[in-house]
Amino acid sequence: MGLVLGCDADVDALAGTTSAWLEVAATALSSEGESERVAIDGQGSAAALALRVTTDPGVCFQLSELVDGDGQVLVAGRSPGPFCRDCRLRSSMAVEAGVFVLPADSVAFADAGVSLRVARVACDTLTPLRSGDDRPTVRIDAQAVSLPDDPDAPRTLDLRFVVAADSILAGDGSRQRAMLAALAEELAPAGLSPQLVAVVDIGAPAEDLHVHAGDHDALAALLAEVPARAEQTIDVVFAGCLLYDDPIFGPPRPLEGYTPRIPGGAGPADAVFMPGRDCLAIGDAPLDLPVDAQAHVLAHELGHYLGLYHAVEADGLGDQLDDTEANNLMHFRPGLATSVGLSPAQVRVMRMHPAAQPH
Repeated sequence: MGLVLGCDADVDALAGTTSAWLEVAATALSSEGESERVAIDGQGSAAALALRVTTDPGVCFQLSELVDGDGQVLVAGRSPGPFCRDCRLRSSMAVEAGVFVLPADSVAFADAGVSLRVARVACDTLTPLRSGDDRPTVRIDAQAVSLPDDPDAPRTLDLRFVVAADSILAGDGSRQRAMLAALAEELAPAGLSPQLVAVVDIGAPAEDLHVHAGDHDALAALLAEVPARAEQTIDVVFAGCLLYDDPIFGPPRPLEGYTPRIPGGAGPADAVFMPGRDCLAIGDAPLDLPVDAQAHVLAHELGHYLGLYHAVEADGLGDQLDDTEANNLMHFRPGLATSVGLSPAQVRVMRMHPAAQPH
């Protein structure tokens, strides 16, 4: 385990590095809110094709069409909500930027590649936005993801802890190391080894952190003052009282943890967020959970970051994987005693994310 207190090492590590992402297309959203169809070349024997789609600040969007080389229509049309519920390959809406991971066992892209469109979404209501005076630009980058011949070969997750002064982890190196050790136990069945590459200390948020699927401004503001990190490093932020504040269905509710988008990897609020302060306590009391319990929730949130949806949502919607059951690490209530374990299909999804690096 490498532990660097401070943040200068992150900046130094970026010098001379080359991005794994290659730009494959640039287009714009029309007045109807949808882009032109973009074709991406075949990717040979890759295990997955990862796409990073970036657009203008303040723009929310979704995949509105995805067709693979065999003519399978995996996404057909626009849909309301934070993710499409009836797509053959589920995908989430994004705020300004998002990563989409297309696994080869679901998407035929080896020879003929894929074609896709993206479409604008209203950030407040998460409904399709079909018109507008502006024409946001859209850039699409891609990288092929390979997996080793040995399906059990370990892969590494580089983590950077961003710790606010109101977190019980602040200034406590031994607790931070204990957290990492407990997290390593949680992720060991997936063959994932978390490594702590840096710890950055920040001030406590002045106000509660109100978030919504289409509004990550409070979270982005936390990251705005944090030095740049290496491309494949995942930030884990321990800060403030986290409240999910749905503008339609409210009222605000406290969160055990929050990942702004499934999967992570792009956008101004690209991180996993864990509360530092107890929303229900009087005053500014830090959230004082056992290390093992906090690490368990963090493992659940990293599952989201790496591409996993809830095994079964609160309304009964399944995750599209054929070997998962509700009683699983990705249960919608990860604090339950029965919310443990990962299925082979879930493990494969997690290991195909670009942040899961060869050991």
